[in-house]
Amino acid sequence: MQRPIYTQADNCQDCYKCIRECPVKAVRIEDNKAYIIDDRCIYCGHCTQICPTGAKKIRDGLSRAQSVLRKYPDVDVYLSLAPSYISEFEGISPSKIVAAIKHLGFAGVSETALGAEIVSVRTEDFLNSSEKSIYISSACPVVVDYIRKYSPDYTANVTPIISPMLAHAKILKELYGDNIRVIFAGPCIGKKTEADKFSELIDVVMTFKDLKKWFEQEDINPQDDIWDKQDEKFVPYRSRLGSRYPIEGGMLDGLHKSAKPVFYMAFSDLPTIKDVLKNIESNSYSDTIFLELLACKGGCVNGPAKLNSTSLAIKRYEIIQQSEMGDPAEDFKNLDLKTLFEEDVQKENCYTEDEIKQALFRVGKVNPEDELNCSSCGYDSCRDFAVAMLESRAEDNMCVSYMRKIAHDKATVLLQKIPAGVLLINSDLKIVDMNRRCAFLLGQDIVDIYEVCPGLNGALLSNICTFDNLFKTVLATGKEIKERQIKENDKTWILSIYNIQPHRQVFGLLQDLQNPSVKKEWIIEKTREVIKNHMSTVQQVASLLGENAAFTDSVLRAVIDVYDKDENKKIFL
Repeated sequence: MQRPIYTQADNCQDCYKCIRECPVKAVRIEDNKAYIIDDRCIYCGHCTQICPTGAKKIRDGLSRAQSVLRKYPDVDVYLSLAPSYISEFEGISPSKIVAAIKHLGFAGVSETALGAEIVSVRTEDFLNSSEKSIYISSACPVVVDYIRKYSPDYTANVTPIISPMLAHAKILKELYGDNIRVIFAGPCIGKKTEADKFSELIDVVMTFKDLKKWFEQEDINPQDDIWDKQDEKFVPYRSRLGSRYPIEGGMLDGLHKSAKPVFYMAFSDLPTIKDVLKNIESNSYSDTIFLELLACKGGCVNGPAKLNSTSLAIKRYEIIQQSEMGDPAEDFKNLDLKTLFEEDVQKENCYTEDEIKQALFRVGKVNPEDELNCSSCGYDSCRDFAVAMLESRAEDNMCVSYMRKIAHDKATVLLQKIPAGVLLINSDLKIVDMNRRCAFLLGQDIVDIYEVCPGLNGALLSNICTFDNLFKTVLATGKEIKERQIKENDKTWILSIYNIQPHRQVFGLLQDLQNPSVKKEWIIEKTREVIKNHMSTVQQVASLLGENAAFTDSVLRAVIDVYDKDENKKIFL
């Protein structure tokens, strides 16, 4: 089965932004393409938001949902709608949303928040019956997977209760029968992994973007008055405080009723959560602490598959404003919501210092001062990058400083091997680089300076030659000089100047015309140029002669025809 997030390789431009932004570095580079490492990924979906070329794709939920409806025409299919729909389908009444969704073929629409409410009840019961310690909510599948994979010591601290989505699916099957089908729609990608694990409860997870696209395919605009049908309602009834789950601290609004003192805290955003979990000692507290942790900054309303980027404050306001106060219904007390979360430890391979040094040596990091830790490769440090190379998650060409050095070394070698003099000049008419041959052509004084300062980087061009005005002209106009003879005392040179970056940087090619090989090549080139021009002239003349001959021939033939006609006429008379 295709994983919830994948790479469309043709679009990947090896910018390494996904590596830099990934909180768990679940990316490997292969042939300059960035692929998801499934075992390491927690499917937070952040890479799908920041990829500049859209190479990171979310597994399609729309066609799968449509397939379920086609596959089970005689079975009722219900949509479990995530509570953040309030801020995503802004200004659209619940009755319109329900009517529009049912028109797609669903038997009914129900709020996932109903599942959230009974999760809150079970969480309170668990806290009341548990010993004092730190406990973590199980509502966010991304956070749960992060703990299982990267903070496994706290797996036992996650409350052993299934998520609101799965709890809601159990409610629907309790009400309408085990044979019904349930499809979820929300802003979360991590829910797709839950659906994969609990396929007996959830058939498909769609995103809000999928749902919107489905509306568009069916030419449905939920805002239209045609969908304002007051008899269309959520089944079995509206949720209450469970609708606050998608905002940071929303779960806590439905708690605070424990029989014993509990300290409730809410945190969102994975970098923050990583800091929160760092060095927590769960057995060293005399109180019970409950942590509501949400992977997305601000909560699910800011999920990776959200529809709009409205202010988090406005989204929070809308959720709170439209949520109803009151205790949750007690209709589902007997539902079993228990589960056990197992560690899925991502083993970190231990490498010796020699192995790390050898990996660093591959990218030119010989000494500690070579380790720039610039993060251009996507990793926080050169040593992290070295470990990634050892684990085949990274390639040596990802190191920008290393590749820049290779490019510079290659350019330097080529520059010195060119038999002609080469000058690289910037817009300030200063030398960027120059080869030894050029210094030799300009005279012994320049050679002496070159020996002290190879390349003469930063030197004024006017200080080493008298033809700096030609470079100035090319830089100003952008018009290249193909070939110009320059005579100075007993020396004769051929100078060509070409653009590297028009008006910013040019390079000059200087050749000694007194050199026999250069002179021979120059004479041959000039001869070819003369022959080419001569042939062009001959062709033009031939063309003109041909046109003239054809014209003369046609005129003479016309005259002859007229003459013949006149003679025939005379004979006839």
